[in-house]
Amino acid sequence: MSRVDALLECLGRSLCEKARTSLAGERPFGDVLPDVAKATLDHARRELPTEELRCAIGELAALPPDAYADRLARQVASLTRAHHVPFADALSAYLMAWPAAVRQVLRRPSDPAGQTAPEGMQFYKPDDLLMFLPPRPPRLRPGGDLPGLEDWRLVEARGMGECSEVWVGTSESQAEHSPAALKFATDPATAAQVVARQDLLVKVFDLNDVPGIVPLRSVYLESNPPCLDVGYVHGYDLTGLIHEWRWRYNAAKPEAAARLIRRIAEIVAVAHAKGIVHRDLKPSNVLLHPTDGGKFTVWVTDFGWGQIAAARSMELHRGGTPRGEQQRLALRGAHTPLYASPQLARKEAPDPRDDVHALGVMWYQLLKRDPHVSAPVGSDWADEFRSAGLSDDHARLLSACVTTRADKRPADAAALADAIAKCPAGTPHPARVDDGSRVVRLKSPSTQSGVIPVARGKAAGAVAAVAPAPARGAANLPRLVTNSVGLTFALIQPGTFAMGAPDDEPGRRSHDGPLRDVKISRPFYLSVFPVTQSQYEQVCRANPSHFTAARGGGPDHPVESVRYHDAELFCTALEGLSEEERLGRAYRLPTEAEWEYACRAGTKGPFYTGERMSQKDAHIAGTGPGGKVISPEKTAPVGSYSPNPWGLYDMCGNVQEWTQDWYDEHYYHDAPRCDPQGPDRGKVKTTRGGCWMMTAGDCRSAARRPQGPDNPSNVVGFRVILVVPQSGR
Repeated sequence: MSRVDALLECLGRSLCEKARTSLAGERPFGDVLPDVAKATLDHARRELPTEELRCAIGELAALPPDAYADRLARQVASLTRAHHVPFADALSAYLMAWPAAVRQVLRRPSDPAGQTAPEGMQFYKPDDLLMFLPPRPPRLRPGGDLPGLEDWRLVEARGMGECSEVWVGTSESQAEHSPAALKFATDPATAAQVVARQDLLVKVFDLNDVPGIVPLRSVYLESNPPCLDVGYVHGYDLTGLIHEWRWRYNAAKPEAAARLIRRIAEIVAVAHAKGIVHRDLKPSNVLLHPTDGGKFTVWVTDFGWGQIAAARSMELHRGGTPRGEQQRLALRGAHTPLYASPQLARKEAPDPRDDVHALGVMWYQLLKRDPHVSAPVGSDWADEFRSAGLSDDHARLLSACVTTRADKRPADAAALADAIAKCPAGTPHPARVDDGSRVVRLKSPSTQSGVIPVARGKAAGAVAAVAPAPARGAANLPRLVTNSVGLTFALIQPGTFAMGAPDDEPGRRSHDGPLRDVKISRPFYLSVFPVTQSQYEQVCRANPSHFTAARGGGPDHPVESVRYHDAELFCTALEGLSEEERLGRAYRLPTEAEWEYACRAGTKGPFYTGERMSQKDAHIAGTGPGGKVISPEKTAPVGSYSPNPWGLYDMCGNVQEWTQDWYDEHYYHDAPRCDPQGPDRGKVKTTRGGCWMMTAGDCRSAARRPQGPDNPSNVVGFRVILVVPQSGR
């Protein structure tokens, strides 16, 4: 059983044991989620060691939707039989929302797409797992045909709160606004307030051209439920940054925290100057969009909606929001009562100092690297951060922000930003070694709209990598890059490896050797999956594959039956797409050496799994009685099996892959030891990797095969390299 299947079984079993009444609709999920998290962690500790659990979370986030749906269907069928549950549909709906909830937590500076599990993430207590769980089955579903929103199609849930659900939506008729973040008022009382507060929402339209404020583009009052069309910002929220600071670093970052709060205050100050108070500022409403050079821009969302949602959240809190939901929201930086001023709690009129109070709480959470701590009390709290460089002036200012008396706080966000700018920064204790996160790299505010385009294409959600790639180099390149058609690339750092097979390796052929050390001198990005049929069709407007849906394949299966020149033309066409051309990206096929280096991922055995590989590890053929080959007889959806240690899928199975090298069986004897490019000429090309009809011996990391460049085959596909420019070394 794969790690993802084991983890899915653990949660499914826990839901059947602890959440039967909630799945049956008789009890709020928030009442039982802490028990579900504890039971899941208990089960997982028996099934998965701590490090395996971390990797399983990453693999879950990385699975393509269709691959996850297939696994889920099998698990739900098994759980339904084992636990005699009458609520299979509710169980399936809840579990279907799980990968999106996990990705939302994992979005952070080092992985804005949220498809890897950070090395510092640990699961010591149930709360560590609780924040990864959906709060309930979503009330809406992916797809279309929403009353009043016929032009929009829901793609993926991006957040579920007490009052709302946020979905990524696309629209063919409104392509210039697609994708969008569609916020639905799923709580009836909140929906009524959206209709009643039209004057507030109209006023917020005046903020649409303000740099740093996410625009409210449309309000659909006749849809069911009412919906707000908000600009979609690609990246992560402030909670993701807080989590990353906790996972990666062991000390507070006072200077970085102060700079962030100052920038947020500068954005909010523009709204205050126009007479608009946010009133629901919290980390989940502060979005960070990564740009070039490790910088990011800051965007504040939910103006207008914030006043409506905050009032309703406080009502629900007074009425007894379930403890589990309070804790989950707090861990996600979304629990409004943590940031609410006493004046908001007393239902007083909105005041800019309400936002100042919330900014003070967020400032403290940045220092603590913990999104669920409440406002500090007194002055002794600052002692914890003195050695990290917190100045007395900043400490006094933060305390003033969170004081209970509004007249003791800075008058508005502009006053707070000005006060931060005038305060001298503290000096870290000399014994502390700065780990590079002390100063965040904020990009200058843009005058453009806050609508940040994201990857388009059918495979935009099928992105991944789980295990960490080699350590970052001096270039500080991101580990994952997703392009405009949804191809995701993992960074492969330079290094030296033993290429080829030793003489005693089982299954070795003469052209697999001799074994020799080869140096890869430059970093490159390699696509995490083989190119899929949908991606190929999107770029080349054709699908040559044998295993289409009519023959048991489909859009998320690897493209095959492509000639070598078709693969080259794909790279050329990809470079010619407008977004790729604008970014100056170059694509090509990997060399044999690059392919094997990435496939081995630091391993030295015949397979990246060790000495053996079975049909549990890769989509390959097996052997039956008498040595008879038993083949799956077709390809599988990409990413159906666990990745190699560098997060690359299907390297030793599913389809063989074209490389750019001409084939020469004697080439290894006198090939260059640094960045070999293959022979200068030849008649056939070299393919690498195993396939669905080959047994393990032909799927070794060192195995190579000749293939005529004009001879397509339903066992041959390809993956591509995104070239790292020389200046990026």
